[in-house]
Amino acid sequence: MNSGCWKPHDKILPERELCALYGVSRITVRDTLKRLEEDGYIYRKQGRGTFVAVRQIEQKLTKLYSLREEFAAKGIPHTNRILSFETVAADEALARSLLISPGDRVYKLVRCLYARSQPYTVETSFIPAAVYPGMTRELIREHGLYGSMQTYNIIPQRAVEKLRLVQVSAEDAELLLIKPKESAIQIERTTFSGERCIEYTINIIKGDFFVYTVELK
Repeated sequence: MNSGCWKPHDKILPERELCALYGVSRITVRDTLKRLEEDGYIYRKQGRGTFVAVRQIEQKLTKLYSLREEFAAKGIPHTNRILSFETVAADEALARSLLISPGDRVYKLVRCLYARSQPYTVETSFIPAAVYPGMTRELIREHGLYGSMQTYNIIPQRAVEKLRLVQVSAEDAELLLIKPKESAIQIERTTFSGERCIEYTINIIKGDFFVYTVELK
């Protein structure tokens, strides 16, 4: 299930078939299914069978994080697909977010990110071209966004995030394999290196994918 071979909501084979497939006893299969259910990997529907559950990922909002690095640390298979990469002129709203002037050149990067072979977020990032002259799609594909920043000797040091509940657009729903207007989490992140703004990103994340934890002291 962690590898993504079993997708969320896939139906699990009947006990008899699992016994034959793995060459184990029915008691072993029942004990295993019971543990998987207790750990949240599967769920049962009366009269319909047993299904793969959506495995939520806990993310603590106590430090600056990169989802790519978090997944790698947790051993979760992950990848991303670059949907578009272009240079645009910042409008007034984007200029305010990036602390630049309207009309300044900005790279716009749109990606779909996957974990366990399942799409979980559509991410749109805006990064000032003046901070990263010559940045390319190929560089980001090879190193990731934050890894690419580091090739310019720029280290993200702090970020401000705003979370809100939104309805998914038809375009994003198609990418995330969900229905339009389903609930999702929108995260706006503004990232800084020192006092310089180096990134403004909007993530649209499946509502059932993440659990965000904030520790209060």
